[in-house]
Amino acid sequence: MNLISPLALSILLLPLSPLAAQVSYQLGAGFQVESPYSYDAAAPFELQVGGLAISRQGEVIINEGGEVRIHREEGPLVLATFSPGVFGSFLVMDPDGRSVWFAESSEHNIYRIALETGGAELVDRIEFNFDMAFAPAGAPGELAGKGFITGLGNSPENSLWLLDDDPGQPNIEIITGISPFSGPLTFDDEGNLYLVTSGLTDSRTGLPAEKLVRFSAGQLAEAISGNTLQSSDGDVLRTEMAGLYNLTWLDGRLYGTNLGFQSGGGSIDVIDPERGFTQASFARLELDGETGGSMIFLSAKPGPADFEPGSGQAGGSLLASYGNYVDVSGLSLFTPELFFLRGDSNHDNEVDISDAVSIISYLFLDGLALQTEQAADINADGALDLADAVYLLNFLYRGGPQPPTPFPQTGAAPR
Repeated sequence: MNLISPLALSILLLPLSPLAAQVSYQLGAGFQVESPYSYDAAAPFELQVGGLAISRQGEVIINEGGEVRIHREEGPLVLATFSPGVFGSFLVMDPDGRSVWFAESSEHNIYRIALETGGAELVDRIEFNFDMAFAPAGAPGELAGKGFITGLGNSPENSLWLLDDDPGQPNIEIITGISPFSGPLTFDDEGNLYLVTSGLTDSRTGLPAEKLVRFSAGQLAEAISGNTLQSSDGDVLRTEMAGLYNLTWLDGRLYGTNLGFQSGGGSIDVIDPERGFTQASFARLELDGETGGSMIFLSAKPGPADFEPGSGQAGGSLLASYGNYVDVSGLSLFTPELFFLRGDSNHDNEVDISDAVSIISYLFLDGLALQTEQAADINADGALDLADAVYLLNFLYRGGPQPPTPFPQTGAAPR
């Protein structure tokens, strides 16, 4: 498990293999998607995508092909290598952003991998581990920062376990009797745990019987002290869910990857607490124009703005893996579109001479940074330079052409 040079890895990985099928999405207005990475869908399961994460700097971290690697500006870098390959369960960022936690199901091992130095350190073992989440810093008492993992339980069903950083010691069982299979989990900012039971079908109706269950921070704090919870102790927020594989919070909403076994096509679903935890499709996967395949692993990076149309990259992002285990496998990144008024470089909702002044000041007089550089690219040539200020002054005072869209109303840049 050695760290190798970015240059050597770049030579090995580029160019990426082309997709065998055209990937697209049914996606709501105001959001955009790019699919920058594709992989070998016919590879053995232990070499398939087995977890992904996004660093605090927005770098993609992926387990695939027997490697855990991070995509940095200078190129992809291998952090850890597993030979032979192992079937990955999850890849989760550490709360301090310095490490990722990687787990595999063949030997039930859980590793910590430092982003700067690489190398996989064995830190725990939980049988048939499935997913992991860390309680946030805002959680009460000793709950804050603790790691929790779903996996095989002491009963015939599955359990939630407390991470103890000791592969030789038994872990504390936090919740027992979850379901026939472990499920995805995530925390909100207050330390409440959200868990989707997995692998359940109603024997009477044949319909999905998976549930979204919430356990309070107080319940979890007591369970850490030895008072093991039953799955029935949680609040059932939603029933008749189907096929959610990964789960994450972003901007006050739950997002989950849907395998698509019941609907006929994979999707990312959004579950909105303000609407009674109703579930709707955020993005539905299409292969060659038809629904199909699965959405599998999911990670989120919050931004300073809301994950809403118009906020652009400041709104954060969702990173998801997709595949059909036959001829298509890859990653997709979802971000809000950026809405702006071209020419409004100082962001005062007007286009006038002060905008030309702000551009000149920024370029030549160490003026304030422009809040939306796309708005200051007044001639829409992809460069921010003196020509933009000249273009605006020509329009304002000499009858020159008006700025390209979005103008004179706020909107998205033309594609």
